[in-house]
Amino acid sequence: MKAVQEGSNEQVLLADVQDLLRKANIGALKNHNAINGREAAVKEAEASFELPQRFSEIDVEISALSSVGDGLGLSTSSDHVFVVPFTLPGDVVKAKVVTHFANDSYNLTDFVSVLKPSPQRNDSLVQCQYFAKCSGCQFQMLSYDEQLVHKKTIVERAYRNFSSLAPESIPVIGDTIGSPMQYGYRTKITPHFDGPPGSMSRRAKKHPEERQGFDYVPPIGFMVKGTRKTMDIEDCPIATDAVRDGLRKERKRIAEEISKYKRGATILLRETTTRTPLKQDPSAKDDTEAVTNVAHPP
Repeated sequence: MKAVQEGSNEQVLLADVQDLLRKANIGALKNHNAINGREAAVKEAEASFELPQRFSEIDVEISALSSVGDGLGLSTSSDHVFVVPFTLPGDVVKAKVVTHFANDSYNLTDFVSVLKPSPQRNDSLVQCQYFAKCSGCQFQMLSYDEQLVHKKTIVERAYRNFSSLAPESIPVIGDTIGSPMQYGYRTKITPHFDGPPGSMSRRAKKHPEERQGFDYVPPIGFMVKGTRKTMDIEDCPIATDAVRDGLRKERKRIAEEISKYKRGATILLRETTTRTPLKQDPSAKDDTEAVTNVAHPP
């Protein structure tokens, strides 16, 4: 297994996994000292726990929210962690096991469904049809005030886990300053589409003139959470109206010109504002539009 890269999401996640396991072990020791038979119960749970098979579905109770945005749930033996996206502390969910990291005592999983919702979960807040599949957003089911609290804890953990500062030297982190807008605020998005089958093969890279074009319109959008697969995204409600309009126009244009492409492309959609001085034209209003940059077909 390759080493975890410094500063990567994997390193941040691993620190949170280790922290949860430490807390679980401390809690087990306290309970052992307070309750008769606890040691036997723990040993029984450890003996009965087996690492689930890949792609099997399991029930997980979420105990914590990681700094990378995924929920963390403990195994019955409290010595293994399941990482479940789109979940909150207090959720009981069904998850599909995808990847084992046995040496680091955790599994990556796919979210399947909520069996029992956390008191923090409010699915009526979700305004995107792609939420819980698209990798772009993680907390639409969480109130904005709670999101701000979590962002503060991310900074606190970063200092604690990675600053190498003594605890007494770590600065006090202030409250996160919220935005007046929770949707329709993003002025830039970068959807993409993948190339035709075989377009990234070794032979295709060596002989680009042999690449075959598209005979269909591929999905244009963002990655499915936890995969390298692109899902089709027709609209993105966190983007501004101008950017959303630009996305619709670009999707239409690419569909009409798809036969010209022999490989995938990333579309840069960015809002700019052009201002007309009032003294030149009293009736003029600020004009906002999406400026599009897209990789041109070879």
